[in-house]
Amino acid sequence: MKLTILSYILAITLIISGCSLGNQSKVAKSISSPPYFENQHLSVAYTGHSTSIVNDENAFYLSFEIEQIGPYPIDEKHFSFSLQRVIEDDLGNEYASVKTEVIRTTDDGEALPENKVYFRQYFQPELNSNSAELAVLFYAKPMYYRQSVLFENLKHDVENKVENDLNIARIQTDRNRLMLYIEDVHNVQGIETTILYSGEEIYPVSTSTELGKFNYSVIANYEFAIDIPNPLTLKIKRHRLQDQLWDFPLTITLK
Repeated sequence: MKLTILSYILAITLIISGCSLGNQSKVAKSISSPPYFENQHLSVAYTGHSTSIVNDENAFYLSFEIEQIGPYPIDEKHFSFSLQRVIEDDLGNEYASVKTEVIRTTDDGEALPENKVYFRQYFQPELNSNSAELAVLFYAKPMYYRQSVLFENLKHDVENKVENDLNIARIQTDRNRLMLYIEDVHNVQGIETTILYSGEEIYPVSTSTELGKFNYSVIANYEFAIDIPNPLTLKIKRHRLQDQLWDFPLTITLK
């Protein structure tokens, strides 16, 4: 069974094999097989921890390597990253976040590839020497969502065509009638569909919709004043955009 776009975004793949994570020689490699997870946009690997000084006080940071595997670049325009503001170790000690940074160079000052960054988050007080584990949540927030999404040159038999995390799972046509099965990470209530044809935007003369259980999928039936072109170009307008936050839980072994 094909996974839906929503399940892609929520899926977490745990990889137990070791991998090379780039030059982070100043970071303590705390485990032999770092926690690793990914979705269809990003892969994230914990690379270690190290002591530090922030505002003249002892601190420590946790470091992660983030790699782009989807169409959106890793920059402040498309993503933001963080851990939770307070983390706790296995002894019940709490540590508060004091600083975050995104690093685009290696420890030697060489530029990283455009599809890769290091993310560090700093905490105080300094890490308890008897701590063995830290439970953390890594958050990635996508910020690239558009209200209007364009699907160009769609064949009538296409399936699972994804743009901007909106999925046209299935298309059916009958002369001037168009049926779309749409899945989205946003609420699909009030979604609007038009056809771009010969330089004009053509609105349907009638519309009926059947929403899925949680309003993230819809079967939409449209009737137009023209026969449906093949291929066709659709513009789908979301009625509302909702903040998205991907969270990945992991346990960091310190010893």
